Amino acid sequence: MMKINRRLFIKGALSVGALHYCSPLLCLPIETIQMEYDLMEEKDKQRRADYILNFASPYLTSEYRTTPHLHQQLKFYIESLSEGKIYVSLFDNGQLGVGTELMAAISHRRIDAALISVSNLSRALPLLDILNIPFWASSNQAYLNLISSKQWHDLVLSPIKEQSKFQILLHHIVGSRTLTTVKRSNKRVIMPEDLKGVNLRVPASKVLNHFYTLTQANIIEVPWSKTAKMARLGLIDALDPGIVGLHSGPDGLKSYLKHVTKIDSVPDAWVTVISQAWLKQLPASLKEVVTIAAEKTFEYHVSNFNSIHTECIKGLSKYGTAIYEPSNEEQSGWIRQFGHHQPAWRDIKKDLLGDLKTFDKLLDATNETSRFQLS
Repeated sequence: MMKINRRLFIKGALSVGALHYCSPLLCLPIETIQMEYDLMEEKDKQRRADYILNFASPYLTSEYRTTPHLHQQLKFYIESLSEGKIYVSLFDNGQLGVGTELMAAISHRRIDAALISVSNLSRALPLLDILNIPFWASSNQAYLNLISSKQWHDLVLSPIKEQSKFQILLHHIVGSRTLTTVKRSNKRVIMPEDLKGVNLRVPASKVLNHFYTLTQANIIEVPWSKTAKMARLGLIDALDPGIVGLHSGPDGLKSYLKHVTKIDSVPDAWVTVISQAWLKQLPASLKEVVTIAAEKTFEYHVSNFNSIHTECIKGLSKYGTAIYEPSNEEQSGWIRQFGHHQPAWRDIKKDLLGDLKTFDKLLDATNETSRFQLS
């Protein structure tokens, strides 16, 4: 029997652009052919590369229109700018874990880089928990001003690089945290007193735990991967991710949500972290490539964030989720009780940063004009 060179068959199929392509011995739909061709191309790129970057994420690569994970952009820029010397191998949709599981995986060299929320990362890198003090860097532009400032680089990113196994490669803007009730609950949270006695799911952040303890909510620390199940069963009344996080949550989380209040307390921040051990193996020229690739990815991210946020609002509305914008008076009520100026945060600021002056420098940065502006 005549043998078919599958690679030549697939290239021939794509060259004619038909819906199906047949030889005397084989007939395949064009979608299958394209997938096989893409897979062969990826294997070729990986085989030719000098270095492999194994990158893990909780989110599906295909959902880039509603999730600013930036998998494809970061992969494209690293591979193209390195002229194929670095290949980025993506493990998306929580294949290798989520949250704190990914931190452990990087620590033990099972993966080289990962997308993780700041709140989950704060157990390993406590300095980042400063972002979870409420009402100082919570608007998207204030957060963008902060993370693109010299103060943030010098006072936060540099110490993290010096004192840990990790390096922050890329920040992700996801919007501010909300207070969102689930459909199994009859509750609605508008003002601080509405949280009293509410079973509130929180991530692994000591500062967020402290914040919500002050509101007299019942704190339930639940891994992100189990949050949808808890919401579906009515084991939690409320949760606090931003609009993008609510829409992108695992296991159909958005279908269990009832009422979103945009209190804009803290940034629901994500970061891409990378192992310093992996970076150290690279020659200086390729280290620079990774840095430039991250910068270009961030520029792309800033220019596209608003459209992603809008799509997520539309998506939540389709599931019957109501989104509420507090009045100025209601927002002021939250800030008066829990804002960063309150004495309750003094010791936490000093524990995380060493002194109060350092916090004031970071606070100033939120009001400085960044070269990045959200349109």
